[in-house]
Amino acid sequence: MQQAEQYWLFAAFCCVVATLLLRLVLRERITIQSSLWVFFSLAALVVLAVVPNLTTRLAHAMGFALPSNFFFALATGALALFHVHTLVTLSRTEARSITLTQELGILREKLDRIEKDASRARPTMGATSALPPPRKADAPHERT
Repeated sequence: MQQAEQYWLFAAFCCVVATLLLRLVLRERITIQSSLWVFFSLAALVVLAVVPNLTTRLAHAMGFALPSNFFFALATGALALFHVHTLVTLSRTEARSITLTQELGILREKLDRIEKDASRARPTMGATSALPPPRKADAPHERT
């Protein structure tokens, strides 16, 4: 029992981090999907901190001489999984951004064709069209 008292501060710190993370989720600053990995990791760390005998038994069963080595290997693995999850999310977002940009270009081209056809069909109205011209910020950037 004396060993468990040594790690209460670490367990309390993990609980504080989990509470802050929950506040961010409730305020919709981050998504639940992206924070689940962190919640599960924090829960595992709290369990390992509160029950150090379990940590020692697991470490020896997995072939680690010291529980601290097991803990650091576990933390390194968790960080690697966080990184892979972030890369997958970033790749999906980049692919969506590219697709949306391409679709926007196609729609702009179609709109320009419609405007040209409409201006040819009504020569008496002049160069005015029913749609306003695109703003300069919306125009595609030319490469030099």
